[in-house]
Amino acid sequence: MKTIVKQNRTFLFLYLIFIIIGAVLLISTTKHQLHLLFNQFHNSFLDSFFYYATFLGDGIAAVLVVIMFLAVKYRIALIVAVSNLVSALITQTLKHTIFDDVVRPKKFFEGIQDLYFVPGVENYMYNSFPSGHTTCAFALYLSLSLFTKNKWIELLLFSIALIVGYSRVYLSQHFFVDIYAGSIIGVTTTLLVYFLFRNLKAQWLDKSLINSFNAN
Repeated sequence: MKTIVKQNRTFLFLYLIFIIIGAVLLISTTKHQLHLLFNQFHNSFLDSFFYYATFLGDGIAAVLVVIMFLAVKYRIALIVAVSNLVSALITQTLKHTIFDDVVRPKKFFEGIQDLYFVPGVENYMYNSFPSGHTTCAFALYLSLSLFTKNKWIELLLFSIALIVGYSRVYLSQHFFVDIYAGSIIGVTTTLLVYFLFRNLKAQWLDKSLINSFNAN
């Protein structure tokens, strides 16, 4: 595990900073006050930017990436797929069992406080904790980061994951604590899956659809 951390220190170091800052924010104020603070900052450009950015954490994005890497190497596609499937299963189970009574910002502030909502966005009411999009984003972009040695690409991938997470707060689909927890699930699951699968002995894992096509 030390080797994994060392090889991906840019992404993981930035994530550690996010975890520390996030913990300070959550300890120093309530999730509701924190959401009202974030909700103050909006404009038409950010509305459009985060409206589209949030789709980078959609399950469809993960599926497309897996399909793409099937043409590169099965091992990468497998790790990306399993990381996303397992983390999504954990998040969705938590959403619909232990935390099924946790409401989203729109429902919580209903009749209490007027929030700014991005035009054209359908805001949900229930199953707020944890954030599924954020779980997917951190699982997806960390799993990709694990296969690069370029620190700038790691920086880009972390930035995308963080932007997706914040988009859920900006759009008032989630509280900050929801994306905080979602990121932990995504990162932890991905590191464990990568640790288990990276040295899996199977020749077919180092092949790809292109290899198989050329062989025929």
